[in-house]
Amino acid sequence: MKKVSVIGTGYVGLVSGACFEHLGHQVLCIDKDEKKIAALKDGKCPIHEEGLEELLKKADNLSFDTDISRISESEIIFICVGTPEKENGDADLSYVYSVCEEIAGNLGEGQTVVAKSTIPVDSISKIKEILRKSNVDFNFASNPEFLAQGTAVKDFLEPDRVVIGSETEEGGKELEQLYQNMKAPIVKTDVESAIMIKYAANTFLATKVSFINSIARLCEKVGANVNDVAKGMGMDKRIGTRFLKAGIGYGGSCFTKDTKALIKTASKNGLSLDILKEVNKTNEEQRKLVIEKLRRHLGDLTDKQISMFGLAFKPGTDDLRDAPSLFLIEDLNKKVKSLTAFDPVIKELNGFDGKVSVKKGAYEAVEGADALVFVTEHPEFNDLDFERIKSLVKGNVIIDGRNFLDAEKLRSQGFIYEGIGV
Repeated sequence: MKKVSVIGTGYVGLVSGACFEHLGHQVLCIDKDEKKIAALKDGKCPIHEEGLEELLKKADNLSFDTDISRISESEIIFICVGTPEKENGDADLSYVYSVCEEIAGNLGEGQTVVAKSTIPVDSISKIKEILRKSNVDFNFASNPEFLAQGTAVKDFLEPDRVVIGSETEEGGKELEQLYQNMKAPIVKTDVESAIMIKYAANTFLATKVSFINSIARLCEKVGANVNDVAKGMGMDKRIGTRFLKAGIGYGGSCFTKDTKALIKTASKNGLSLDILKEVNKTNEEQRKLVIEKLRRHLGDLTDKQISMFGLAFKPGTDDLRDAPSLFLIEDLNKKVKSLTAFDPVIKELNGFDGKVSVKKGAYEAVEGADALVFVTEHPEFNDLDFERIKSLVKGNVIIDGRNFLDAEKLRSQGFIYEGIGV
């Protein structure tokens, strides 16, 4: 059993802490947010993530505190604070640097400090410079996370690989022991390469999404079906089926942010990653397709009511970071008479007062709507009574932004159905 501290109880920190405890370690999760820590101590899970609440309830060796000095009790200290995107595309490392200052003031001899937060390679030297203020010998390592919202617990406990980048042999061994109960292969490398593995993996997946979305646009022009094209492509083992689903673009906390951060890192080193610039550009353009399709069917939108289904950036989560729905709300709000929305997970939307009316039920959301736009492929939406919906709406247009509804059935019920690239 290892003694572990996890600093930051956001998405990555809380999932990591709960899963490390599940693997048999003694874990302390630390956060400055007193309300969040109080709620966690009270058994309340602040994140909607399958399996996480159950892990927290069963955990006997998981504790929560606001006192960072308690890291002195641990052998391994994980940095799991946010690295949001700055306006210029850089990663905002202010939280990371601030935490490192606090770690330095409490660091003990021989402890291992691990960056699990996604940090640019060129930030390593400053992080180590701050940590050296401790005037003790410590190990520094990178152990990037590869968690997807909705499947994060499974992703952590059954990973494709565990990546460990360490400056010292001792630090690497400490982390290997932490994962010894897992069957997953371990990739051992240096800190810089471990960080680059994370960035390269995320930007490649983003590239795959933007690629199939570009193909979807062409399919619409030439009369092909992108679902069939993706199926045929994905059967090639060199390509695979994952992330080959056309839609209105990716969202979430990672793809856009990490792509921009990698472009910035390249620029600082005299390189221009043009392919990644196009990846983000394609994603931004894809989100505008909904407006184009609505105008094609409805003409002028100024007197129209639109109903959106899905707010979270993907199913199985309540995460709204960089969600396509937020772009659509901002854009549609300027063009339509009224906008309603329904999401089975998200019941309220802060910061959008007057722009959208979030309803508690699906059928309430569609009353009087001229068109329905499906933004998130929540499986519950396939169980909707569309005959009932037909009796409540004013218009009969359905835009399926994720190509997951039964197009043939909807058309037989009298709806005008339009997907992406089909």
